[in-house]
Amino acid sequence: MRPMRHRWLVPAVLAALLFAQPALAVNTLLGIQGVDTSDYPDVRVSVTVPADLLEDGREAVFTLTENGEPVEVLVADRLTEPETPIDVVLAIDTSGSMAGDSLEAAKRAARAFVEAMQPPNRVAIVAFSTIASVVAPFTDDDSALHAAIDGLTASGETAAYDSLIAAADLSREPGANVKAVVLLSDGGDTMSRATLDDSVRQTSQAGVPVYAVSLPSYEADPAVLTTIASQTGGRQVAIDDIATLPELYRSIAEEIQTTYVISYRSGELRTKDIEIGVQAVVGENVASAVTVVTNPRFGDEPPNSDEVLTVAPTNVLSLVGAVVLAGLSVMLLVLGIVLLVVRPRTTLDQMRFYEQLKAGGDGLPTADDATGDGLRQRVIDLVDHVASRRGFTGLVNQRLERAGLPLRSAEYITAHISIVVLAGVIAQVLTSNFPVAVIAVLLATLVPMLMLDLRVRARQTAFEEQLPQILNLVAGSLRAGWGLLQSVDMVVQETIPPASEEFRRVQTEARLGLPVEDALQAMADRLGSDDFAWAVSAIAIQREVGGNLAEVLDVVATTIRDRAALRRHVSALTAEGRISAIILLSLPFVEAAFLWVVNPTYMLPLFTEPLGWMIVGVGLLMLAVGSIWLVRAMKVEV
Repeated sequence: MRPMRHRWLVPAVLAALLFAQPALAVNTLLGIQGVDTSDYPDVRVSVTVPADLLEDGREAVFTLTENGEPVEVLVADRLTEPETPIDVVLAIDTSGSMAGDSLEAAKRAARAFVEAMQPPNRVAIVAFSTIASVVAPFTDDDSALHAAIDGLTASGETAAYDSLIAAADLSREPGANVKAVVLLSDGGDTMSRATLDDSVRQTSQAGVPVYAVSLPSYEADPAVLTTIASQTGGRQVAIDDIATLPELYRSIAEEIQTTYVISYRSGELRTKDIEIGVQAVVGENVASAVTVVTNPRFGDEPPNSDEVLTVAPTNVLSLVGAVVLAGLSVMLLVLGIVLLVVRPRTTLDQMRFYEQLKAGGDGLPTADDATGDGLRQRVIDLVDHVASRRGFTGLVNQRLERAGLPLRSAEYITAHISIVVLAGVIAQVLTSNFPVAVIAVLLATLVPMLMLDLRVRARQTAFEEQLPQILNLVAGSLRAGWGLLQSVDMVVQETIPPASEEFRRVQTEARLGLPVEDALQAMADRLGSDDFAWAVSAIAIQREVGGNLAEVLDVVATTIRDRAALRRHVSALTAEGRISAIILLSLPFVEAAFLWVVNPTYMLPLFTEPLGWMIVGVGLLMLAVGSIWLVRAMKVEV
């Protein structure tokens, strides 16, 4: 069926405009139970005609329109006995306003309906007050149904919309063939968790028309019931005397069990949706209805954007297989584009990736490779091309160099994107909950960045702890008569990573012709160490103006040691504040995890309701503001 926004006019009005004749009056609505387009352009429309129109053995004469144009009716067969047993849901209002005569009349009507249903046709009963509950599942056992009806009592509020959700759930049970929901209420909805749009949408998607019966009451809201009936292909009935309710229910039961199947040949329209109008003329009375179906020539209609994807466990493997195939298809497409537009890297280009080449051994793959790493390399090169145009490559490459990871920026970005997509798909498949999938995507986005930042800080800290000893080693080498480049060689041989790795790169760059001062400055920029930057500045000044470099380096080493001692002292003084910040920031997440394990139903609205999403968002925002304030309060520049 077309989404609700395309069916904003009440079908009765549309039918009147389509079929109005001067001599006839439109008295009521037909019930459209379904439209079969499996043999398109041959279409079969199943409708029910109100029983009071067919009294005295009268037959209905049908006319059809398709997008407003008349079409020829090929066959109109009346099925007094359905081809397969049918199921009907009785939704009965048991709120406090129904106490007394109204509830007794509803019970008599329900019994009359059950007696009018011919076995093996089945009936289920849903009672709704503050909550909607199934008091009798589908059965053709009259005694069981009568016992459930007799046990109904009136109390509480009115959750009419939830009763439609319960009826839609019943229609999805294995073996169910629900043809109608008969909803009885004497007032407007006051308690449902579901909205009117949600209940109508789910009932429409289940293909179940709603017969809405409104009892006389000062709380009655027939306009809402009319909307429910019209949007689901059913009809609404308002009665003035509750004594007529049993007879009305009996006629509805006869109507549901008497189905007309009308066949016609479609004009094979070129519109995405087909509006089918049905009119039944019985003597001087007219009943009509309008429905909208998707044109089979245009395929299935896309799912509603505000619905959450649900995947049955048995379909998980097939969905994962489809995702893998889709990924391979995209990869092949990207590969074809890469082969056309990305040129192979030269040796000069590859020299930018010192750490990566050192870790890779034989160097980076070239575009001449046709399989294996060559294919992966071409995909990575395309990511590199796109990322460099957006300015991401330089920033990511700087972080990777500071972390000492033998990865190119394009490789890291590709892996990061893959992890984010994979985390979102797996979370959606396993939980069928879109907010949870969003949280998984956010975690997959942030966690690798945080881990990279932690590695950068750990490596910087380790290097700065080595720096005073390195400067003393260089100073001693200079006093022994060695040159600066020879002193760098000594550092490479006598120290451990990360200092040995960084000075080995300085050594390599110097041997390739780069001045030692420039190589050391590039190392300082790469590491982001202020202490080492001062040492490099001292070396550069001494090389330019002259002087005793060994003494300068000893003074710098002493200064760095004193700053390190002061930094450790400040760290000890702020340790209590840091542990307090960690506890305060982690406590909400620990409490949320504990409540989720102990009582997941209590926590579920936070992730399934819009108000819950807003509360979580505000909480995370306040937590972020508090964390920034705590970090600023404890940060002391040394």
